[in-house]
Amino acid sequence: MAVLPRLAMAAVLGAGLLAGCGDNANGSAAAEAETAVPVEVAVARPAPEAASVTAYGIVRPDREAVLSFKIAGLVKSIAVDRGDLVKRGDVLAELDLREIAAESSRAASAVEKAKRDVERLRPLAEKGFASRQTIQDAETAYDVATADRARVEFNRSLSRIVAPADGVVLTRLAEPNEIVNPGEPILTVSQGGGGFIMKAGLADRDVARIRLDAPAQVTLDAFPGRSFAGTVRRISAASEARTGTFEVEIELADLPGNAASGFIGQARIEPLQDEEAQAVLAIPATAILEGHGSAANVYIVDEATMTVRQARVEVSRLMGGDIIVTDGLDEGSRVVSAGAPYLRPGAKIRIVSDLRASRAAAETAQP
Repeated sequence: MAVLPRLAMAAVLGAGLLAGCGDNANGSAAAEAETAVPVEVAVARPAPEAASVTAYGIVRPDREAVLSFKIAGLVKSIAVDRGDLVKRGDVLAELDLREIAAESSRAASAVEKAKRDVERLRPLAEKGFASRQTIQDAETAYDVATADRARVEFNRSLSRIVAPADGVVLTRLAEPNEIVNPGEPILTVSQGGGGFIMKAGLADRDVARIRLDAPAQVTLDAFPGRSFAGTVRRISAASEARTGTFEVEIELADLPGNAASGFIGQARIEPLQDEEAQAVLAIPATAILEGHGSAANVYIVDEATMTVRQARVEVSRLMGGDIIVTDGLDEGSRVVSAGAPYLRPGAKIRIVSDLRASRAAAETAQP
């Protein structure tokens, strides 16, 4: 009879052990789930739009004139300011004429004296009292004095700046009572009716990818949400010494009537077709762990094991919130786009749609 109680006790102990094993298995699974790091992921997608050449520049009138005085002098007056409308023939600025008036008077006196010398020596030469060389020297002196007077009068005519055409004053670079040098810019005036262009600087690697008459799409900060057609009409043959970039002019079409010089914009220029060009991919810029030059590190998700491995990729540039990858990733690869700083190679992860909300919920659930 004592055997039955012993069997009953063994059954109870066995059931308890089985129950304990089940609890341990569930606890291990729960613990593993808790140790998986929550992350957000993104898919490496093709970025054909990244193949275009991007340029940032300033809108300028198609035709503009930089106006200056031919001679040095004291600025007497400037009648216009930036933004003023001008008409062809309007006097825009003048020099103080006192100095040039004195030069004009001296030149005129020199002409009169040379003329008197010729008139006095000519009768003497005819009578043989003056040599032929003497009269020739006097006539030459008269010609020189006349030419010098013409030079002074020409300079005097350019002591005023006159509007060459109807337009708008774009810049004013001097003020009254300043002493200016010959050819020093005083005003920049647009010559109306020529439309607008965008001037931008490109690096040599981008200039090599575009051509004249290449189409472009231009967006301006002043007109958000709108795009304007453009055409590359000039590519500089040499780089600027100061910046090392090549100036490109893009002719703009159909700009609104209130467009003005100085607007800032972005142009996407269609590049030359290259059959061997490598396809590029785009991933969020937040996926980059660290980088040096064109190399950077990212975490790639292994969906079979739900772990991550670190990979080195080649990047070219930013495009909005994405970064363009030229090597090191396959199309469709899933990379960690948020939460990467909390990972190490081989770490377990769980994918969430909102990392911030997931962390907040985990902190709230902690005792």
